[in-house]
Amino acid sequence: MQALIDLISPYQIETFLEKNWIKKAIFLPSDGKRDFDNLFSWKKLTDLINYHEFDYPSLRLSKNGKILDKSENENFIIHCQQGATLVIDRIHKLVPEIATLASQLRHSLGYRINVNLYCSLPEEQGFSCHYDTHEVFVLQIDGQKEWRIFNDTFKYPLHNQKSDLFSPPNGQPYLNCVLKPGDILYIPRGHWHYAVALNQPSLHLTVGVHCKTGIDFLEWLASELCHKEEWRKSTPLITDRNSASEHLDNLIQNLIKYLNNNDDIQDEYIDLVTSLEKPIAGFSLPYQLGFNIFPNGRDTKFTRPKVQRVRISKLSDSNGYKIKIWSKEIILRGVTTTLVNNLFSKESFNGNDVASWLPDFDWQIDIVPLLSRLVLEGIIFVDASTDN
Repeated sequence: MQALIDLISPYQIETFLEKNWIKKAIFLPSDGKRDFDNLFSWKKLTDLINYHEFDYPSLRLSKNGKILDKSENENFIIHCQQGATLVIDRIHKLVPEIATLASQLRHSLGYRINVNLYCSLPEEQGFSCHYDTHEVFVLQIDGQKEWRIFNDTFKYPLHNQKSDLFSPPNGQPYLNCVLKPGDILYIPRGHWHYAVALNQPSLHLTVGVHCKTGIDFLEWLASELCHKEEWRKSTPLITDRNSASEHLDNLIQNLIKYLNNNDDIQDEYIDLVTSLEKPIAGFSLPYQLGFNIFPNGRDTKFTRPKVQRVRISKLSDSNGYKIKIWSKEIILRGVTTTLVNNLFSKESFNGNDVASWLPDFDWQIDIVPLLSRLVLEGIIFVDASTDN
């Protein structure tokens, strides 16, 4: 939760979760205590456009509430000059600083994070009043943008229940605010909104949090039941109403029994959702290719990702541990509890530290192969700054 705490500070996380999260939008002014200069800038946007080729709709334009055709991308600068809003999707895949923020929030909240960029011209409304099907944090990078937030008319819409299926609410917004650089706006999914840049071009990031729902759990449960023949069996002909009804009733009773006999089903699902988390930077070359893993011998420094999610359990024979990291699972046999506790709690350490955690192990025969395996698996990285 630390990344979210840091993002909304000094607003208290307890108050946010109680009063705002999935309930009500809130404007969090910077008051000169927060800025996003390290995340993005006009220069970074210029570099992205100059040195990357974007396919539609990863880069798209919107004007007067309508998404422009793919063909208009060729002249996107002209359209922007004429008031179109420029959108770049998944910018966290392109900018390391934004990737770090997204990874930290993913680790804090447990759900997929997507970050988009919006560049808007003054007095032009790129998007009509709409709602999103995910939680939204707006981070104002530059310029000023006025936002109007309205209550939801359809609670907790799913990803396929878009706002164009409904009409926006009548009446006044319950929140009207102007975002300046460093300000944050949180908008729950389903809450209608629109925004207009003021007297200067506006640059903001939209951080989308894609939470799981009860429907996601049921879809996973259905995928598990696909392995059972009674659930794959055809339902009796619907024209034979009594037989069909009896069959469905048997399935309901079967499902109740299945759930009652699987006390850890919640943990299985949570583990699955957790395993979907990916490392922010999962590769380190040339070390991960197996070359020069120990440039400074025992003094070689190793690092571990700050947001690495780890689950540790003892093997059934008590002769080692099973380590689950993201979607990976590794077995470490014969190692000490001290090694495991230190290895997956410290952000950095060197070969001498590992030797002290394994006092009865030989450096060349035991420790070098162990550390090499962890490097090759991408569990730990060689600290390149120590490579002389």
